[in-house]
Amino acid sequence: MRARLKQSQAEWAFVGLLAGLCAVLSVLQFHWTGQVSRAEAERLHAGINQPAKLFCVAFDAELAKSCEALVPGDYALNFTNREAVHLQHFLKWKSDHPRPIFSRIFVMLSTPGGAWLFNQDLASGQLVPSTTPPFSDAPSPNISRGPGTGPRPYQNQSGLIFPVFVGQSGNNRTPFGGGPPRGGGWAYESELMIFELDTNYLVNTWLPELSRKFLNSPGPPLYDIEVKTFWPPTAVIYSSPGNSIRDSGLPVTELFNRQGRNPVDYRGPGGDFTWLLEVRPHPGALEAIVASSRRRNLALAIFMNGLIFAAGLALVRHTRRSRQLAAAQLDFVATVSHELRTPLTVIRGAGHNLLRGVAHEPRQIEQYSKLIIQHAEQLTEMVEQILGLAGIKKSSAAALRGPVAIGEALREAVVATASDAKSANCAVHIDSPPALPSIHGDAQALRRVFQNLISNAAKHGGQSGWIGITATMVEAAKPPMIEIKVADRGPGIPKPELSEIFKPFFRGAMAQAMQIRGSGLGLALVKETVEAHGGTVLVENNLGGGAVFVVRLPVAKA
Repeated sequence: MRARLKQSQAEWAFVGLLAGLCAVLSVLQFHWTGQVSRAEAERLHAGINQPAKLFCVAFDAELAKSCEALVPGDYALNFTNREAVHLQHFLKWKSDHPRPIFSRIFVMLSTPGGAWLFNQDLASGQLVPSTTPPFSDAPSPNISRGPGTGPRPYQNQSGLIFPVFVGQSGNNRTPFGGGPPRGGGWAYESELMIFELDTNYLVNTWLPELSRKFLNSPGPPLYDIEVKTFWPPTAVIYSSPGNSIRDSGLPVTELFNRQGRNPVDYRGPGGDFTWLLEVRPHPGALEAIVASSRRRNLALAIFMNGLIFAAGLALVRHTRRSRQLAAAQLDFVATVSHELRTPLTVIRGAGHNLLRGVAHEPRQIEQYSKLIIQHAEQLTEMVEQILGLAGIKKSSAAALRGPVAIGEALREAVVATASDAKSANCAVHIDSPPALPSIHGDAQALRRVFQNLISNAAKHGGQSGWIGITATMVEAAKPPMIEIKVADRGPGIPKPELSEIFKPFFRGAMAQAMQIRGSGLGLALVKETVEAHGGTVLVENNLGGGAVFVVRLPVAKA
């Protein structure tokens, strides 16, 4: 008893230590997850530069691709094929399904007879003569002049409207401000194409797409984005939805919008870009990421610690059950040894008496013979219970199955347990309708089930002098069942033992105290056999006293 108490104390000490360890780990993990989350927020803030640069590069690459497709090379132009060449480039550009980034395209050319202005139709690609200047700050009609002389041919610093000179490769340089002159001037500038970006498409489609691709994935925004002109007067081209913070620290900035030129076409210091991208963390976005990451990591940590604690509890429980099973097995060995010793002693004593001639009268010989047979049958029953529980006969059970008449099986079980009932001085009453259908099963195994139940009723409740057996049809069950009840009027079964009574090697406290014969295997064998036949077995106490075992077995299919 003292050893068991020490083992229980050790188990609870282990559980307490494990709970304390899990609590400490949870606190440490809460602290660590906070540090990890803050580091993640700092990484996101420091990592704005690269996606911002990719945003700008993608915009310039798309714009340059469209301009390059629409602007013909100078070598391909002359005064007779100009319209055909522009149409050819336009149709090729349209065939590539480009973005509709332009709202208007103009072609301006200078001839000895003067300057000509054409509007390129965005549906057909035809050059339509235009007499009205396309923009309020339209270029000078005369773009022919000497190198580096005369007024700027065109100036629009918003970046929404920009010219592209059609001339020899390498001389297509800045039309205004900064950089060296354009080499031979008009000799290298046979045309001027003027592109106007579609502001509606730019603000509502193109820039938001670039934002989602490189900076703000679907979901709550991480960054506020603003696109503005680089040259004064500053004007905002695009502002992301919810961009309400303008003074939340220094933004990450990137210059872009090369006005359709490739990076190799350097326009000189300060003349290469017209727009400025500003990126700031959205108010509360990084904090929300930190909080969400911390909650997620903390929940995962608590879950893992819960698993560790549950595993520890399961280990303690398994250890306790293993110890209980080992104790039950030791009790079983002791009980079986006692149960084997008693009949063997009787058989050996009766055999010696017969051998030595102590019993020489026919009546005495008959008495000793019956004693030997009775205890030999008791030994056989015990061995069969052990073998049945171990499953040694399971392989042959299927071959022995067939139609079983429940009424007949019950009567045979009553006859087989008559000696137990007589010893307990109790009467057995059977109520079994003759019209009950048969079931499909092993007649011998089912007979043993009923014998065990009747024998238990006689040993544990026989002092009442009555055992009742009933068999009824339960048609409401699916499938239909035959219900067999074995009841007694004894003291009943203590409530804590009701859930344990069908476990192998279990013997009730009263049975052990009163030293009632048994091995703790009979009811375990009952449950195993009934469930192998697709049935159920349960036990309950009667309100008027005594216990009742209820067995349900499915009716054989017709």
